[in-house]
Amino acid sequence: MTRLFTAAALTMLVTTLGVAPLSTPAYAATPTCTDVVRKYSASGERMFIPVYYSTLNDTCLMRRGNYDNNAVKYLQEVLRDIYHYDIAVDGDFGPATENALIRLQRQLRITADGIYGPQTRDAICWPVYYGSGCWWYDE
Repeated sequence: MTRLFTAAALTMLVTTLGVAPLSTPAYAATPTCTDVVRKYSASGERMFIPVYYSTLNDTCLMRRGNYDNNAVKYLQEVLRDIYHYDIAVDGDFGPATENALIRLQRQLRITADGIYGPQTRDAICWPVYYGSGCWWYDE
């Protein structure tokens, strides 16, 4: 009964007084990464980076529950091949991928929430193709 009253009172407060409800997190409007595209560094080295394919937006997210897309597979490849986490490259952002990402985020000393976003994108060593070494997104 108390919960029902509280919910009703909150609804009335919001509608009558114009009090805005709590906002949703900023990442709620950020698209999900769905594919990877080729990027070039200033020195002409080639690498790939996850994007939201429809707009080629590289400010995108991946989190537990995303599956069956090239962006998740590529993140898993990087986690496995560059950072040596023992995870499957199956395109399913499940518990193993989430846990590997949390461990990597801790190692990189960034927010360890298991969600791939701009902060993680900028901190990861993206492999350079046709060469050796890493490229960081902000270079």
